[in-house]
Amino acid sequence: MKIPGFIRYMALACACIVAIPGINRATGVTPSSSDFEEAGESARWADSVMASMSLRDRVAQLMVPRFDIAYNAAGQSQLRNVVAQQKVGGILLGKGKASDYAGLIDFAGSVAAVPLMVTLDGEWGPAMRVTDAPRFPYNICLGAIADDNLLYDYGREVARQCRELGIGVDFAPVLDVNSNPRNPVIGYRSFGEDPERVSRLGVAFSRGLADGGVMPVGKHFPGHGDTDTDSHHALPVLNRTAQQLEQTELVPFRDYIAAGMPGIMTGHLTVPALDPTGTPASLSPAITTGLLKKRMKFNGIVFTDALAMKGAKTSDEANNCVAALKAGADVLLQPRSLISDIQAVVAAVKSGEISEKQVNNSCRKILVWKHRSGLVNSARPKVAGIASRLNSDAAKDMIERLAEASMVCVRNDGGLIPVGALSDRKIAVVTLGAAAENTFSEYCRKYARITAYGFTTGTIPAAKIAEINKSDLAIVLVTTSSSWAAAALKQIDTRSKVAVVLANPIKISGLSAALGSYGAVLVGGDDIKAMRKAAAQAVFGGIDVTGRMPVAVPGLAPLGAGSDIVCTRLGYASPQAVGLDPDLTRRIDSIARAGVASGAYPGCQVVVARRGRVVVDAAYGKLERGGADVTGETLYDVASMTKATATVAGLMKAYDEGLFRLDDPISQYIPELTDTEKSDLTPSQLLYHESGMPAIINVSKVMMDPASYTGPLTKGRQTAGYGIRIASRVYGNSSARMRRDITSLSATKDNPIEIASGIYGGTTLRDTIMSRIYQAPLRASKSFRYSCLNFCLLMEMEENVTGTDHARWVRSEIFGPLGAWHTGFRPREYYSLSKIAPTENDAFLRRQTVRGYVHDEIAAFSGGVQGNAGLFSTASDVAKYSQMLLNGGVYGGERLLSAATVRKFTDSRSQGGKRALGFDLMGNPLSKDDTAGYSIFGHTGFTGTCFWIDPENELIFVFLSNRVNPSRHNRAFTRLNPRGLMMKAIYESIKGAS
Repeated sequence: MKIPGFIRYMALACACIVAIPGINRATGVTPSSSDFEEAGESARWADSVMASMSLRDRVAQLMVPRFDIAYNAAGQSQLRNVVAQQKVGGILLGKGKASDYAGLIDFAGSVAAVPLMVTLDGEWGPAMRVTDAPRFPYNICLGAIADDNLLYDYGREVARQCRELGIGVDFAPVLDVNSNPRNPVIGYRSFGEDPERVSRLGVAFSRGLADGGVMPVGKHFPGHGDTDTDSHHALPVLNRTAQQLEQTELVPFRDYIAAGMPGIMTGHLTVPALDPTGTPASLSPAITTGLLKKRMKFNGIVFTDALAMKGAKTSDEANNCVAALKAGADVLLQPRSLISDIQAVVAAVKSGEISEKQVNNSCRKILVWKHRSGLVNSARPKVAGIASRLNSDAAKDMIERLAEASMVCVRNDGGLIPVGALSDRKIAVVTLGAAAENTFSEYCRKYARITAYGFTTGTIPAAKIAEINKSDLAIVLVTTSSSWAAAALKQIDTRSKVAVVLANPIKISGLSAALGSYGAVLVGGDDIKAMRKAAAQAVFGGIDVTGRMPVAVPGLAPLGAGSDIVCTRLGYASPQAVGLDPDLTRRIDSIARAGVASGAYPGCQVVVARRGRVVVDAAYGKLERGGADVTGETLYDVASMTKATATVAGLMKAYDEGLFRLDDPISQYIPELTDTEKSDLTPSQLLYHESGMPAIINVSKVMMDPASYTGPLTKGRQTAGYGIRIASRVYGNSSARMRRDITSLSATKDNPIEIASGIYGGTTLRDTIMSRIYQAPLRASKSFRYSCLNFCLLMEMEENVTGTDHARWVRSEIFGPLGAWHTGFRPREYYSLSKIAPTENDAFLRRQTVRGYVHDEIAAFSGGVQGNAGLFSTASDVAKYSQMLLNGGVYGGERLLSAATVRKFTDSRSQGGKRALGFDLMGNPLSKDDTAGYSIFGHTGFTGTCFWIDPENELIFVFLSNRVNPSRHNRAFTRLNPRGLMMKAIYESIKGAS
């Protein structure tokens, strides 16, 4: 026996329904159209209830009045009167807050003798009526989506929200095919002008709603898309032939019925080809019964559109509720005058104008649905916390998924997007219709250095246009279809231009001519925060672009236009989108804020990425205690992370170009080491820290003038004359002063580089530091010992083989192409000091709080650029570098390093198996098995930083802080161990989501 389609959906709903609040676990399903005629427990319950009802009560069950009320005494009084006294079958609420909705629905349920059919006019979810519910993109925007499964998931999420509110019926989806751009009432409410697409997406959404325990009601039968009159105010006419109706308007409804969906709403419009009398479809027996019920075989529940609308008018001024029932409707939505309308229907039954059997059949359908949907024993909605439950992580994730999938690329001449060559371009981001600083510009700035402009109306000042036109690339976001925006688009005249239009595509044809000169054009059918975020990512390659135009835009794009763009850079998503527990964000927040509160650090940045998507991108605390807030653009001194980022990256690039070999003697590349005990050391030994080099050199001894003090430079305890604490059990001579033979108090020809405030050095100073490194004695053993000096030698080798200074080399070859525009050495030369986090108050050597200068003494007195330290960066920039390594050397569509070189440096292992070439290694933080192997690579930094890359889990974790501010003597950081706690949270998040 063939099982009706919706019976299968019911089985699935029964399996899933236990997780949905408010649904009876035994019977909580949404019946299909075929279920209303079946016998069983629900039918027996319906019959028993009807047996106790008067004719008036049964008629009242067909009525669903609308209430525009608040959750207060007056609102409760109105509900009590209508629900308890008039005994209506259902209710529809107007605009209100979530707490009002939940409170009113709970109250209505408490005074109803028979469970209520609580309905929602929510074409894009509860937010259409519930003011503090999450707002999903409009249907015209979603019409661009290629993935039907995403619409199903969307339906499930809307159902979840409805059930939280106590709603069992949603007047959605809109199945109207919007083939008339002049349509004043459907427009953005439709999925578009392609009947097949409207059908496919509408049915997928309906299945999600139904499987989530909410009745979908497809509307507005037989199709309201090709009208030019608003039925709220007048009666539209659909002038289509019967053949045209079959090929266009009826297609989505036919497929919806075939899918077994239970509810359809009839529209207030005349269709001469179906009913030449001019009777509105909602009141027409020929359309509602003849076409919908008989020819199309729909036997579910037929709802009228709101009968208070102007279009719901009979030619003879007869009662429209009576007319709708005669036409074949089951539910009378928003009657004009409830009591008199009930009386009119009762009178029509008694007079024989309407058969009592018809009323009974409709009443029985409604009651069967109520029982099968679990309303008889269901829990009522909880008012407390309702808004937060609606605005859940799942809702936010769904909005972002829909936004990303709805982006359409209608033009991309020469592959202009994703935007490339980030290191050399001067980029202007211009917003037409909003302020300069908005979500779009915010996310553009995550990819490249930009200058943001924003204009809301009128003529743009000529000076601003001239400034914009000096850019190499203009990225223009348009959120309005106004004529002034079209004029502004024409004024922008840069070498390359990208336009992003976030507006109803039905309304943007006036921009087509102005967009003609733009090399790339993206279209998204709505302007909400998630769309702006998705658009920025689409421009820079942070997401796949797969959408297709849901309507034709004359002069710009035909119906179905669109080309795919492949993701080439990190994107931004929710944890659950990449298989992580959504609670991860809150756990990271808790740990990071605990660090600030405990004094472990003044502030920090955290980035977590998985599968190419950043899921945590957060900043906490202050630059320094009492200072400005940390932001995503705050620069941190990454300390020894420099080794595994700048130095290793520079070496990998040089290795790629065949400029050195890992097992050659280092003296082959550093002539100063020829004929020394270090001459046979190899780059690989230095990278593994198996060179025998000491950990550091004592920079204080190098830099302090022996003539300025007597006695030893330092002592192991605090005594007279030794009051400056340098480290644990190390105190400095208070009389010691810096040498002036290799430094100066101001910039000079020989000392042009600012080492710290009031301290300048040059080549002689750097040579002095390197000479001490060359002369540092080796240990007898070459077993592992971590040494900063190894990387000083490696940077020297890199500069010698490339013929380029290290800072310039890694900027041009690595960080520039990555779009890591914050990252570099000596940041005071290119970055605002107010955005740089300070490190330590160095009371002995530099005698100042170090800010914008490298904290590490070796790097500082090498001129701020060294292989062991000196790099400043943001967590986001480090994540870009990390993703490039995960990608095998590719990022932003550009190959920076060969895959073989990346594998060589990250997969090679030292003798002990706990180091890669230049990288630290660690095992899974949750594993207790030391034999499992160390596959996670990265590095930590003394200032309170780390980055870790896990190829197996496609995971990146970056933590940057200035835990040494104001002092390195900070036990709170060690006690809290925020880096370890966050790593544990991340891996527990993977486990928890699986």
